[in-house]
Order: sequence, then C-alpha cells, then structure tokens
Amino acid sequence: MTMKPVDLVIVVLYLAAMVLIGFHFRKRATKKLDAYYLAERGVPWWMVGLSGCSSYVDIGGTMLIIGVMYYVGIKSVFIFHVVWGFFTMAIFMAYQAKYIRRSGVMTLAEWNATRFGNTRDTERLRIAIASFILLQMILTLMYVAVGTGKFAEEFIDIPRWASTSLIFVVVGIYVTVGGFFSVIWTDMFQTALIIIGAIALSIAALRLPDGIAALAARSPEWGTLTPSWNLWAGYLGQAPAGYHQYFFFGPLIGASIVWVLFRLLAGPLGWDFTFFLTAKNPRSASLAAGAWTLGHGVRWLIAGSFLCFGVHFLGSSGSFDAEKIMPLVVRNLPVVVSGLFMAILLAALMSTLSAIINVTSGVILNDFLKRYFAKNLPEKSLIRLGMLASAVVMILGCVLSFMFDQIVSAWDFLLYVMLAMIIVPAALRWHWWRFGARAYLWSMLASTGIVAAQKIWLADLAQYWTILFLIGASLMVTVLISFLTKPADRETLVCFYAKVRPFGLWGPVRREAERRGLVPLKDPMPKWDIVNAFIACFFQFSLGVMFFYMFLKNWLQSGVWLLLSMTAAAVLYFTWYKNLPSPNEF
Repeated sequence: MTMKPVDLVIVVLYLAAMVLIGFHFRKRATKKLDAYYLAERGVPWWMVGLSGCSSYVDIGGTMLIIGVMYYVGIKSVFIFHVVWGFFTMAIFMAYQAKYIRRSGVMTLAEWNATRFGNTRDTERLRIAIASFILLQMILTLMYVAVGTGKFAEEFIDIPRWASTSLIFVVVGIYVTVGGFFSVIWTDMFQTALIIIGAIALSIAALRLPDGIAALAARSPEWGTLTPSWNLWAGYLGQAPAGYHQYFFFGPLIGASIVWVLFRLLAGPLGWDFTFFLTAKNPRSASLAAGAWTLGHGVRWLIAGSFLCFGVHFLGSSGSFDAEKIMPLVVRNLPVVVSGLFMAILLAALMSTLSAIINVTSGVILNDFLKRYFAKNLPEKSLIRLGMLASAVVMILGCVLSFMFDQIVSAWDFLLYVMLAMIIVPAALRWHWWRFGARAYLWSMLASTGIVAAQKIWLADLAQYWTILFLIGASLMVTVLISFLTKPADRETLVCFYAKVRPFGLWGPVRREAERRGLVPLKDPMPKWDIVNAFIACFFQFSLGVMFFYMFLKNWLQSGVWLLLSMTAAAVLYFTWYKNLPSPNEF
C-alpha cells in the first residue's frame, strides 16, 4: 500500500523538523566531549525522565508487545515484567539511578575504574565491557530494525531494507550532528507527541462497540490474570511458533523469577546508563527514574489502543500476523489521522534509535579511539570520529536485521544470548565486595562459553530449562572464579562504597567506611533501597494490570488495581521520596 500524499507530507515535515533540531544544537554540542555525549551533565530531572520515557517506546518493541497481548492475554503483563525484565525501570527509581550518577563517569566501561581501581586487570576488563556494549548496541539496532522494516513495508512500495535504511539515515543525521543535546530535546518533543497521541487513541478505542473483550470471549482464560501452569488448550493452534514458549506459562515464570532477579541486580547494561549521567546530581537522577517509571504507562495506552482497533478492523480470528496489528490499524485510519499517527510512531522509534546511536558512538570514542588510537587529537576531531562511528554502527544494525523475520525471535536472541553472557557477573559487581576485576573478566568469558555450549549441544531445551541452566551454570562458575582471584584493594573498595553506598555483601568494607566516618553507623539507606525496590516493582506492575483491565472494560478490576497503584505511590512518598539524596550532593 502506498501512503496518501497528505500523510506523506505530514511525515516528511516531522522528519525535517527533527533534522533541524540536530543542526540547531550542533555548535553547543561540539564544544567538548562532555557536551556532545552527556549534555554537560546539567539536564533537569524532568527532561531526563521525559527523554527516557520515549526512548523505551520503539515501533518494533510496541509491535511485539501488541503481538504478545493478542496471543497470551492479560497474563502477558507477567511476561513483560518478569520474563522480559520491565521491572528495571522500577529498580532505576528505587536505587540504581543514584548509584550511577554518583560514579561521575562518561561510559559504563569507564565505571569499572571506580569499582576496581586503575589496574592492568581493570584495563583489560574495560576493553571487554566496551566490546560487549558495542556488540549489544549493534544487535539492539538489529532488533529495532526488524520491527521498523515490518512496519514500513506496509506503507512504502520499496523493499524492507530500503525503507529501514531511509528512517535510520534521518535519525542518524540529527543524532550525529547534535549529540545528546539533540537527543534530549527531540525526545522531549517526541514524548509530548506520544502522550497526546496515546490519550487520544485510548479515548477512541474505549468508545468502540467491540474491542478486546471479543478475544476474552473466544478463550475465557485470555482475560484471567491468575497464573496457571499451562495456557489454554487451543493456544498452540492460535499462536505462531515463535510464541509457543509462552504455553508453558508456570515453569517459564518460575525460571524467569531467577533470571529477573539477576537482571535487576545487574543494573543498566546499555544506553539507559548514560541517561542518568546527564542529570544534575543523584537526586535528579532518582527523580528522573521515577518519572520514567510512571511515564512508561503511556506504552500500555498505545499497545492497548492499537489492540482494540486491531480487533475492530481485523477481527479476532487470528488469521493475520499479530505483530503487524499496529501498521495494519494505521492503514485503516482516515487520511491526516493516519499521517499524524505515523509521525507519532516515528517519534517513538527515533527516540530509541537516537539514544542507542549516541551511546554506541560514545563507547567507540571514549573506550577505544580516545584511549588507544587517537590520544592526541583535539576534542572536535574526536567528535567527528564519533559521528563516523554512529554511521558505521547503524549500517551494521541494518544489515544484521535481515537475519530475522519475526520481532520476537530477535528479542529472544538479545535476552538469552547477549544478556546471558554478562548478567551474573554484572549483578555481583554491585553487591559483593569479594568480586574483583579479574573475576569479572574471566566470568564473562566463562559465561560466554556456557551460552555457546548451550546453543551447540542443548539447543532443544525448553525455554525455562535454558534459563535455569544459563543462570545456574554461570553463577557457579562466577562464584568459583571469584574465590580463586583477588578482590580490588581495600582503599578502592572503601572509596567506592562510601560514594555509592550499595546494599549487599559489603560487611568488611562497610565496617571500615564506618570506622573512618565516611558513612553513618548502621546506615539505613541500603535497607530502604531494598524495600523501595519491591514497592516500586509492585507500583509498576499494578499500572500495567490496571490499563489492561481498562481496555477490557472491566471497570471494577481496573478500579481495584488503580487503588493499589495509588496506595503503593503513597507509600513510596514516605519510603523513597523523603529519603532521596540531598540536592547539594554532586
């Protein structure tokens, strides 16, 4: 199908506006590296929060969420938060954002020096972490490109590779020219556009005479939140092969609880790490994460609305690819409205891409070029190299995307291949003093070997057994390596603990920091961090359930979950907000 001329004009004008924003910030962003990659570390918390919200609402991810909602029903809320790890935003809010901002670094790999000291092992680890992040970001771009291609091919009569490349080029221009200043400002504009579109579409969806209640009528368990061991008998016949893993619902959720525990303890491993470094101070970073957690509710409005319209336009027979519900709905909207929603969805996509590209080029520049290959170049020249790196990364992500036809397959690859290589070691770095730089490096390599062995010799394992095997084997190897290697020196550990104050197995280090007067005796904050993590996770989960019941028009259950979320928010006011870091802490 070809886009109508009016819709095409709307989309082109929007894309042109984004490019102009990039050029507007070019002079300010290219003054120095701190300005280009971290917006001079002075962004207000509400701007960081809004930017983060839109960066998590991409086209491919939203298409995938709609697909899972269509096939699995309301139990998909468990999949999103437990299996996929959406609880990470609540953990950012509870404590991770302030931990990250206190480090004062520019990249995730650079953070290692604050935790392990400036040693030869730390330098090797920095290279390994930077290489992992670079590969992860390229593969994340690959995943985003799969969804982008599936969406664009419904509107543009050109091959998928060409339509994907066209969108990537536009995003690449304003990111590489304007740096993180353009990311923040365009994300703010795009978040506002997404919120307005989500609210308008939700109101229209709730006024439809039919909607997703038809799916619940087809399979009553579809609309039941109570967990079950398996999904209903007809599920495997209704869902494509890529979604069959969710049939074994009980075992998958059980295994994923172990998975998500380490995922949450590990903290951010991608572009989200950089967002909190741009905040003014640890307090602002925490507030930004709170806004991010609350604002993520917009994603449920978008997904639920498109699902309602999908059933309205396409029926509930399941004779179509549910991952394409979103573009198929947009095709059925009136002229002008279709163009506006195309712009809104492009806003969501561009926010995600811009954050990934900016962080990826930052890793290439700060952890490789500046450190090893271009030490004496002036900062403006280094920034130009970063721009070139952005272009190369986007091309690689685009090319790799043609390996996958389904978004869910690309997403599973990211979850259970890339993250499995680092998730256990990354969790221990925050929460166990005994875990050193050499242990981190060798446990990463060992975990990579475990993932490779599973893919070669145990490829037929059910998903839940795969998760338990990867986590269990990686944990045993990581702990063993930790005891066979040395921790960081005591001075480095005390300085890190006094600055960050994480919870976990820090007994000897904490006592030394207390003896020196660097932290309060019997410091209550690590315990409050744990308490707030559970409350914030419940708050985030309850919002997702509330919105799903709203689109089912089950007003009683929606009201109950709204009340529960408001109660959790009230508790967080006293346990979290009242205990935020001082505004004077930098």
